[in-house]
Amino acid sequence: MGQQQLLLIILAVMIVGLAIFAGSRIFQSYQRDNERDVIINQMNVLVLEAKKYAARPVNLDGGDGKFSTFQPPAGLAETDRMRIYTGASDSSVTFSGFGSINGDDGQNPVQVVMSFTISAERPVVEVVN
Repeated sequence: MGQQQLLLIILAVMIVGLAIFAGSRIFQSYQRDNERDVIINQMNVLVLEAKKYAARPVNLDGGDGKFSTFQPPAGLAETDRMRIYTGASDSSVTFSGFGSINGDDGQNPVQVVMSFTISAERPVVEVVN
């Protein structure tokens, strides 16, 4: 084989290697974004449950305008892909969700925090990792 052919083969191998590396990075990024979206969607469901709870009177197992004793339904806070922890006070509820795959730092799981207050129209979302 000539020197030119070997150079072309090496160049082709390097290009294929870079393409595989870039493709795997793009796929990992897609997985993290998808995991965050799943957690945010589940938290939106939990916010709706908390709003329904606060709107019900105490005699109907509600919060009577408060979130302080809100506990999410069992199947909504934990799945095989995520775990969502709830913190509640009289006027606000906060959800901290952790995914099953590692986030941007590569060591800790994907994490999203969502908070909602009675006076707000929309929850506030913060992507931690």
